[in-house]
Amino acid sequence: MAIATVLQSWGYATRIVAPVTRAFRRQLAGTALPVTDFEGTEEPTPIARWRAARDLAAILRRHKPMLLHTHGFHSTIASLLARRGLSEHVPVVISPRMLPHLLHSAPVLGLRRLAYARALVLSDAIVLPTETQREELLEVHSAAEEAEIVPYCIPRRTQPPSLDLGRRRKLLGMTASATLIGCVVDDLKRRALERFLDAAANLCMEYPSLEFALIGREVDDSQHHEMVHEHGLLGATVFVDPHDRFHRAISSLNVLVTPQSGWPSGMLALQALAANVGVIALEGGEVDEAVGLSPQVTIVPADGTFSLGEGIIRQLGAASQRMRPVQEETHESATISSFLVSREFFDLDESWGRPEHGGEGHREQPSGPDLAASFDPTLSTRALVAVYQRLLDQAEEA
Repeated sequence: MAIATVLQSWGYATRIVAPVTRAFRRQLAGTALPVTDFEGTEEPTPIARWRAARDLAAILRRHKPMLLHTHGFHSTIASLLARRGLSEHVPVVISPRMLPHLLHSAPVLGLRRLAYARALVLSDAIVLPTETQREELLEVHSAAEEAEIVPYCIPRRTQPPSLDLGRRRKLLGMTASATLIGCVVDDLKRRALERFLDAAANLCMEYPSLEFALIGREVDDSQHHEMVHEHGLLGATVFVDPHDRFHRAISSLNVLVTPQSGWPSGMLALQALAANVGVIALEGGEVDEAVGLSPQVTIVPADGTFSLGEGIIRQLGAASQRMRPVQEETHESATISSFLVSREFFDLDESWGRPEHGGEGHREQPSGPDLAASFDPTLSTRALVAVYQRLLDQAEEA
């Protein structure tokens, strides 16, 4: 939506067709973006979803678009169907995020994978935010080789709310005074969540004062409770359903862990950094690619859980250092370090830098809210406009 707002300010006639939820309505407040509400279907059967795609295609045709930019599987199918009923060729741009692991989780006898591969071939352009996602998408079809990179952006409204930290935590059911390590479970592979819980279980043995937060829609269910119980973490874990206010939940953490290489780790990391929250991410993933040089990002090897736990403690130590000047000027309160009560000695001053990120001429990325300037929606919009204009020129020539 941030990009759509910039496009509108530049004089492009932009319309959003999407389910208008309560959270989405809050985001729309203060903008003049035209929106068409489309409810879709909750039925999981292929027939019901095909009908929903046809209904969406009919809505798109009524607006007589010059270009369609689609996000997600069903909207992609609907856009391709809508193009069939239009008199002139309408370019279709696809942002196929959340692939391919969603295809693995719901293969539907392989039909969904085949349909998306066909959609990639029929599209006029594929847009991805990172090279990591391109490599993952190559598992679906070689058309990903022609994908164009349009970098992530941080919407300007994702700054932490004005409420103080303790109040934000209470509203979300978190412990106000705890040292919180969080992980967003939406669109997270099971093995990635297992990696986080394994690391959390190891840390609990040495740092029993830490608390862990699983954040996601309807996260407080039997499946997640069972996984947490198997790791012996029920007494140290809170289940947070932020009701689409993920930026509020993330800004309430001390550290965010993104134990997955691809989507949605890059976007989550940007939201955390904009809120001045440290990030733990895997080496070689899209967080490493996009913001790996930020001093508030700790990159760990993806070969085990021990290094993930080490990275969490390292980032907590760094967060404690960032907090001290503020606390000394205001009032006496415990720093993060005071919560790190360990049964064994842990050297927080141990070097954690990677050789390829140091040396002469090395320049760290800005930290905290200053990082948002590097991922301003205007920069992403410029890259998208270049793609749009090229496709529109080709359609006019044809």
